[in-house]
Amino acid sequence: MGAYYPHRVTYHPTCHSLRLLRVGDAPLRLLRAVRGIDLVELPESQECCGFGGTFAVKNADTSMAMLSDKLRHVLDTRAEVCTAGDNSCLMQIGRALSRQRTGVRAVHLAEILATTEGGPRA
Repeated sequence: MGAYYPHRVTYHPTCHSLRLLRVGDAPLRLLRAVRGIDLVELPESQECCGFGGTFAVKNADTSMAMLSDKLRHVLDTRAEVCTAGDNSCLMQIGRALSRQRTGVRAVHLAEILATTEGGPRA
């Protein structure tokens, strides 16, 4: 692929990709092919981040509890980056990581795959 991403990364498989699209391990196979990456398994990875569109608004307390669990698992990996293929999950997880000043960034899977040694591809 030519991708190069010298960071410790954990992958959040989104509910949509797991349950509706049945993407399987394809994103992980792609990430494993990235040079320089230190890919670490996310504990309880198949648990939802709590966003789910209007679910987060209609069930805010439950959503925040689910997000808290997800953040704990992300932080347990000591990853620099949490990646996923869904912008909604990345927004939910990334906002919380930023708000808590964890230093962990949320980055879309496509951005990682598009990064080369010289930086992102044009």
